[in-house]
Amino acid sequence: MLIQLKDGVYWVGAVDWDIRSFHGYITHMGTTYNAYVVKADRVALVDTVKAPFHDEMMRHVREVVDPRDIDYIVSNHAEPDHSGSLAMVAAEAPQAEVIASERGAPVLKKYYGMDVSTIKEHPELDLGGKTLSFTPVPMAHWPDSMVSYVPEDRLLLSNDAFGQHLASAGRFDDEVDQATLWHEATAYYANILMPLNRSVGRAMKALGGLSIEMIAPSHGVIWRRGIKEILERYLGWNDGNAVPRVVIAYDTMWKSTQEMAYALAEGAASKGVEVRVFNLTENHRSDVITEILEARAVLVGSPTLNNHVYPSVAEFLAYMRGLKPQGKVGAAFGSYGWAGGAKRIVEEEMRQAGVELMDSDLEFSYRPTEDERLRCYEFGAAVAERAKA
Repeated sequence: MLIQLKDGVYWVGAVDWDIRSFHGYITHMGTTYNAYVVKADRVALVDTVKAPFHDEMMRHVREVVDPRDIDYIVSNHAEPDHSGSLAMVAAEAPQAEVIASERGAPVLKKYYGMDVSTIKEHPELDLGGKTLSFTPVPMAHWPDSMVSYVPEDRLLLSNDAFGQHLASAGRFDDEVDQATLWHEATAYYANILMPLNRSVGRAMKALGGLSIEMIAPSHGVIWRRGIKEILERYLGWNDGNAVPRVVIAYDTMWKSTQEMAYALAEGAASKGVEVRVFNLTENHRSDVITEILEARAVLVGSPTLNNHVYPSVAEFLAYMRGLKPQGKVGAAFGSYGWAGGAKRIVEEEMRQAGVELMDSDLEFSYRPTEDERLRCYEFGAAVAERAKA
C-alpha cells in the first residue's frame, strides 16, 4: 500500500516484526526501517533499510518511481540499519548521486567501498518544486548523523532522532496505541540517546529555527499529531527532568536481598512516590533503564558471590554506566554469607555512572532480621523524600 506523507513525499521503508534485540536492548515491539522518496521535477531517496529488507523497500519504491529515475540518494546516517541496502540500491539506480555528511562519506567508503558526494558540495538540493536542506547533528547518535528538511512541507526527516522501535500496521503516530507509542519513544531515548545528552541538546538548538509540521524518523511511526509533545519530552529528557519515582533493581540467591528490596520499596511507597521494583534475572536491563530515565532515585542491590557482584547485577551496572543517567540519587544494598563486598563494588559502579550516592549501611549477613528490615524500610522512606525534593 502506498503511504503518502505529503504531496510527492512517500514512505518506502520496511517493517521488522520479529527483531527483539537492538544495540543490546530488548525490542518487545519490533521496529521499522524507514526510508522516504521526495518527488518533484527531480527525485531523491532519503536513507535505505537494513540489508535483509532491501526487496521489501524496493517494492515500495517502485510503487512511486522507477529506480532509474532517482536523481539522488541521501544517506542521513551510515549505520547499517539505514545504509545496509545502499550499495544494492545504487546499483539499481546507477544514475543517482549519493550524498552523505562529510563524516558519513568515509564511513560509507569503509562499509561499502563507495565514493560519495557530501553536503559540503550540496548544502541543499533543488528538486524543482521541493527542496532538501541538510543539517549535521553529530553524535545525535553517530558522528556522521544529519537530518534532512523539506521547507515547502515543513517536514523533518530526522533519522534516529524522535524514533521508536515499534513495528505496526499504521505508519503515523495517531494510528497506533498511544500508551505503547510513548513507552517505546521513552525506551528509545533512554537506551540509545541518554548518554548523548549534550549532543542531543545541540541538535535540538540547531533545529530550533525550523518550522516543523511533521517529523519522519528512521524507526517507528511518523509524528503528525504529537509534534509538540515529542519535542517537549526530548527537551525534558535532555534537561534531566525527573518525577518522584524510586527504581529498585536487584538480584538474589536465597531471597535475602529480595527481602531487603521489598522493605525498601514499602518504605518508599509510604511517602507517596512511584516505586518500581525489578529482579534483574526476571527483567531485561533495558526495561529497567527505561524506568530510570524519568526517575529521581535508583537503588541497586546484590548478594556477594565469590567476593564480587552477582552476574546479572554486574551486567546491569555495566549497561547503566555506559548510559550515564543524569541527575539521579541512589544507594547500594545487599546481603552476604561469610564475607561481604558486593555493596562496595556496586557503589563504585553507581558513582562511575554519575549517581549521587546517599550514605547507607545496608549490607547484612545471611537473612535480614526484623530490625534490619526496619532499617531498609526507613531508608526507603528517606530515599523517597530525596526523590520528592
